[in-house]
Amino acid sequence: MIRIGELAKTANISKRTLYHYEQIALLQPTLISENGYRYYDAKAILRLQKILLLKSVGYTLEQIKGLLENKHSAQEDDNWIASLNEQIELIEQKKEELSRKQYYLRSTIHAIRLKGTENLQDLTHIISAMNNRPLSGEIIPAEFTEDSPFTAKETGILQHLPVLGSNNRQMEELLDILEQAVRLKSSSPYSPEAQHLAGRLYDKALELFEGDAKLLDKYWEQIRPADGAEPVVMGMDRAFMSFVDEMIRYYLHTRKGEQT
Repeated sequence: MIRIGELAKTANISKRTLYHYEQIALLQPTLISENGYRYYDAKAILRLQKILLLKSVGYTLEQIKGLLENKHSAQEDDNWIASLNEQIELIEQKKEELSRKQYYLRSTIHAIRLKGTENLQDLTHIISAMNNRPLSGEIIPAEFTEDSPFTAKETGILQHLPVLGSNNRQMEELLDILEQAVRLKSSSPYSPEAQHLAGRLYDKALELFEGDAKLLDKYWEQIRPADGAEPVVMGMDRAFMSFVDEMIRYYLHTRKGEQT
């Protein structure tokens, strides 16, 4: 048998932890001498190893105590396997919850970059509506119903578009362009700066829509909100889309003139 100090050192825990385990009847010393020294035998050391293992994979001390109460080895093995499988399922649930929270946090950051903090209530409504939708990877992808105006081929392209809250290079590039467009909204859409940005935005949009300009126009019209309606896509209110429309329209008109 070994004394409490040696066990604590071997297990890389404090003596205070061992005293606590004793107080809650999780791990009792094998022997307490007349002078108060605590000793642990091989069986107690094995129990401590089990405790530390379970604690390292997320079990609470109460859960550990319940699992270790079984004294029959065959049944104990079954209980351990069942409990560990439950722990795996719990971890998977937590992973999904954390991934969803990450997605909502990125969505909030993206919304602030586009609209500031004054319209976060809109995002709150959107997030609430998405709570029951499944997470796919790191995002909640756009949904297209059977009565969607898009063909199967078009839907395939749209499903690969970067969405608000996604953590990828294309989303970052698009946000950078849209942020600049937001800052220019109060100025002329025909200014050199606006027209340079229009070229970047149009080229990037064509890239995302796999060169299908007709699908780009069709999608743009689908997400355009009606007068007084909430944006279909966060940050894309009617006033901002009208500014982008004029900026792109003039850019394409100018480019067409240069090519003739």
